[in-house]
Amino acid sequence: MTWNEAVQEFLDKVQVIKNLNPKRREPGDGSDGYCDCIGLIIGAIRRMGLKWTGIHGSNWAARKEFVKLEKINSVSDLELGDVVLKACAQGTSGWDLPSRYRKGGKYYNGDLNDYYHAGVVTKVNPLNITHMSSKMTVDTKLGKWNYHGKLSILAKASGGITPTPAPAPDDPCTGSRAVVVAESGRTVNLRRKPSLRGALIERVPLGTTVDIIAPGEEWATIKYGRYTGYMMAKFLDIIGDGKGKY
Repeated sequence: MTWNEAVQEFLDKVQVIKNLNPKRREPGDGSDGYCDCIGLIIGAIRRMGLKWTGIHGSNWAARKEFVKLEKINSVSDLELGDVVLKACAQGTSGWDLPSRYRKGGKYYNGDLNDYYHAGVVTKVNPLNITHMSSKMTVDTKLGKWNYHGKLSILAKASGGITPTPAPAPDDPCTGSRAVVVAESGRTVNLRRKPSLRGALIERVPLGTTVDIIAPGEEWATIKYGRYTGYMMAKFLDIIGDGKGKY
C-alpha cells in the first residue's frame, strides 16, 4: 500500500461514517450509531483493519499519533488526509488540559496546548474539513483550525510518507516536460508545499529539464531527479506545446 492509497482508503472510511449520520456521544467511533470528534478518525482507522493503540482523546492523538504536528499558517499548508486540530494555549480562554498531559502527568511531553477538537481534510480545493461536532459537519473555511499533521499509523501502513498529488488527466500539460527558467538568479526553489513558506527540498539550476506531474495556475507538481515537489509555474517553460510558460 502506498501513502496515497492509504490516505484514500482512510478518506473512504471517514465518508462511510459520515454517511451513517451518527449521533454525538463521547466516546464513540461510529460503530454503534454514536461518534465524537476523535472517534471519527479512530473509527476510520479501525475500519481499515488497523489498530488504534492509545487513549480515545484528541490530546493523546496530538502527542502520540502524528508524524509531525505543525501550526497552520494558511490553507495552502493543508493536504488531503491531514488531520486538523483546534487548540487553546495555556492561559487562554477555554484551556482545560487534563492533568495527564500537564507537568508530572503520564503523557506530559512539554506541550501544554489543549487540543480540544479534531477533523479531517477531505478536500483541498475547495477546502472541506469533515468533523463531528454536535452532528457531522463540513467546514469550508479554516476558521479556528490551527494545527495539522499526518497520522503515523497511516505512514507505518504505507511504509513511510511520500505523498504525491494525483495527475490531472484532462490537462494537456500533465505528463509534459518543462525547462526551468527565470529572469535572474541561478536556481529556482523546489518546495514540499505549494507555498513560499513550504520547506525547501532542492534548488534546481536554470536550464534543467523536469517532468510535470500535475500542473497548476500558480504552482505545479514536478519531478526533478529523485525529488518530487512544488515549483511556481511561472518558472516552467513547457517543451513542445508552442505556448511557452503557462
